[in-house]
Parts: sequence; structure tokens; C-alpha cells
Amino acid sequence: MTCNSSHLTNCQIICCDTEKVSCASLLVVNVVIFLLGVCGNGVVIWIAGLKMKKTVNTTWYLGLAVSDFIFCVCLPFNIIYMVTMDWIFVLFMCMFTSFTMFLNMFSSIFLLVIMSVDRYVMVVYPVWAQNQCTVRMASAVLVLAWVISVALSMASIMFCRVTTDYTTTCFNNFPSQNIHLTVVVSRFVSDIVLPLLLIIFCYSVITLQLRTNRMTRSSKSFRVMTALISMFLIGWLPCHVFIILQSGARDKAYLTVIPEGLKI
Repeated sequence: MTCNSSHLTNCQIICCDTEKVSCASLLVVNVVIFLLGVCGNGVVIWIAGLKMKKTVNTTWYLGLAVSDFIFCVCLPFNIIYMVTMDWIFVLFMCMFTSFTMFLNMFSSIFLLVIMSVDRYVMVVYPVWAQNQCTVRMASAVLVLAWVISVALSMASIMFCRVTTDYTTTCFNNFPSQNIHLTVVVSRFVSDIVLPLLLIIFCYSVITLQLRTNRMTRSSKSFRVMTALISMFLIGWLPCHVFIILQSGARDKAYLTVIPEGLKI
């Protein structure tokens, strides 16, 4: 079984019992992600928010950086959980870390979809985009995306529980396995499948438009967006696939495999 490096505590029960070396390696990776994520996204927030001229693109990148920054700031809780093998925090923090993980997931995919649609509109309807796609509109859309992300992330705290047996564990306790599987699959479809289809559609049209000389100046933005989307899929798709497989496990012990990273 493999573990996602962004969610070490999800794997601690398996990794630390059977693959201590792998668990230690994942711990190091998580620390590196925390340091690079906080510093890197902090710099982006500082530059895009304070130093650069406000544009539609800087608004999108600022929102994406804030989303990732929040995610990285919460990683120390997972790192401590990994090291101690014991949830030393209160139930509120269990809920809060779950909330922030989902907030990052929802806001990231929403922003990537918005950025894709924005690029699509600029390429296909350039005159309309030039007149209507203003910084004020982009800010309003960004706020709306965050409001929806917060609302959807609130549901992630519904099943959070903290129990104490030999150690204290922060995990999700679903009423039934059918509910667990339904939630997991529905989120996979809404968070990965549908957004990915929309993004593919937008960039398929953009790719055709980029073949003309007058659109070659958009190729740099296209490469940036392609890199962002690729990193999102690399980071989240394995998690969703793993969780779908895990949600079908009959052994309830496996329900604690992902207690911290993605509280489905």
C-alpha cells in the first residue's frame, strides 16, 4: 500500500507498524512541504497582494496561494500526530484540520476551473472579455468561490470524532459503510471528474485557438495553467482513488487509515 506524502497521518497506522523507514521518509517529506509551502506561498501572497498591479490573473493566483498557504500552515498538527502517534489536541482542532484540508481541496479546484473558464472566455470571446472581465468582477467571483468552498467544507466536520483507547485518535466515524462510500464517490465526481471534464473542454478549445499566430502570446499562460492542473491532479487524484478503495473495506480498522489528511 502506498501513502500520499501530503497526508502522512492518514498512513501512520499502516506505515509505522510495517514500514518505519517509509514512515520516517514521509515525515521528512511532510516537513519539507510545510517549509516550502509556507515560504513559497507566503512570497506569492506578498508579491501578488502587495507588490504587483491588480489584474484578473493576479487575483486568481493570489486566491490559489492563500488556499495552499492555509493548507500548509495546518501541516504541523499532522506532523505532531505522526511523531507522537497520539492526538494531543482537542476535538475542535480535529474538526478544524479536517475543515482546512477540504477547504484547500474545494477552493483549489474551484479556482482552477474559474481560471480555465476565464482563459477560455479571453480566447474565444476576446472583445467581451476585455470589456467585462475586470478586477472587480474577478474579486467578486473569488469571494463567491471561497464562500461556496467554506460552505462545502463545513460538512467535513460532521463525522469528526476523537476517541481514546490505547492512544487518542482523530478520525471520521460514518454511520454506515454505504454512507461512507456514497460520500466518497460523490465528492470524487464533483471534485475531480466534473471539474476535469470542464477544464479539458476549455483547454481543448484554447489549444485549437493557439495554433493561430494571433494567439501565440497566450501560450505562456497556457503552460502555467497546465502545470498547476497537473500538480493538482498529482496531489489529489491518488488520494481520491485510495479513499474510494479504502471506503469499500469491510474491516473497520481501515477506517482510521485516513484520519487526518482527507476527512471524507
